[in-house]
Amino acid sequence: MKKQRIVGYDVARAIAMFGMIVHHFVIAAAADHESSYWLTMVLTSLADGRPAAMFLILAGIGITLRSRRSVESGDRVLIKHERAILAKRGFLLLALGFLNLLVWPGDILRVYGVSLLLASQLLDASNRRLVCFSACFAVGFVVLLFVLDYERNWDWSTMTYHNLWTKEGIVRNLFFDGFRAVFPWSGFLFFGMWLGRHEMRDHATLMKCVVRGFAIMVIAETVSAFSVWILLSEPNHDPSRHEEVIALFGTRSMPPLPLFLAAAGGLAVTIIGICIYVAELFPRSIVVRSLSMTGQMALTWYFAHIYFGLGALVWFDAIGNQTIGFAIATGSGFFFIAMIASFYLRGRYQYGPLEWIFRALTSNSAV
Repeated sequence: MKKQRIVGYDVARAIAMFGMIVHHFVIAAAADHESSYWLTMVLTSLADGRPAAMFLILAGIGITLRSRRSVESGDRVLIKHERAILAKRGFLLLALGFLNLLVWPGDILRVYGVSLLLASQLLDASNRRLVCFSACFAVGFVVLLFVLDYERNWDWSTMTYHNLWTKEGIVRNLFFDGFRAVFPWSGFLFFGMWLGRHEMRDHATLMKCVVRGFAIMVIAETVSAFSVWILLSEPNHDPSRHEEVIALFGTRSMPPLPLFLAAAGGLAVTIIGICIYVAELFPRSIVVRSLSMTGQMALTWYFAHIYFGLGALVWFDAIGNQTIGFAIATGSGFFFIAMIASFYLRGRYQYGPLEWIFRALTSNSAV
């Protein structure tokens, strides 16, 4: 018997999409990042990399839920079938990501693609193995950071990545030093696969995840803030190393060091848990239903906000010359339109346009 869809996951995906859209609008349009200190702090701490982390965790959860019946049956044919579909989706996302990279330097679809290819071989892995894989990607990035120069291809003043379309640049950007790279970001997806094995409909399990996620986030942010304060308040502190201290001990997404991973992962689990609770509490709410439908069309809105949302900013010459308030308002407005459109489309069709194409190209059946 097919289990009922957990609507809260779709709601959480929509919340992540909202954070990503607003953050991208601010990056693209705002010129006065320092004029509203509290807004800058909120966007930096809550939007910088956090939506991407939540997306990857939710993707991992989705993989587990989709393949659960096959894995639990132990049928090697069914498991092989699930692996084949996941691998197809990984290759397609990888190809789409490279095409999108021609326009959008912050593309994350390539990381999704590699992550799905790896995940296809971990469908029946033990819980311990999944957690170990997740941790290894975090540790692997730290090792690479000591071996390779993370700043080699970056011009931080313009946030431009040089030598991208060279053989070395393509590999480095995808696996190590891109806006989002396989190391350590794929670790979030493996963590999500592990999290998806927990029965989140059980209230005790749900509350435990929320409390632990929130605690991990608070601890990581506190340790980060205290470490940065101590290092920057030293009498002999070199002011020229201010950014280096922030990068190594802060919770920014670049470079994505363990403190950031813990803070982002903890926040993601907290929000996912709250979304499940709210969706279960108000299942017929039009807001919950609209957010759920928006989350189910995440791929469509990912591309739409780049080519139509940010594209409109380019068309109206609103790049890098607006206030933060304008950027937040336009980003929020785009998301509100996406909610209305999702409610209309999903009320009439089973899938969003890009979701339908994606599914048609990668599924052999309606599993």
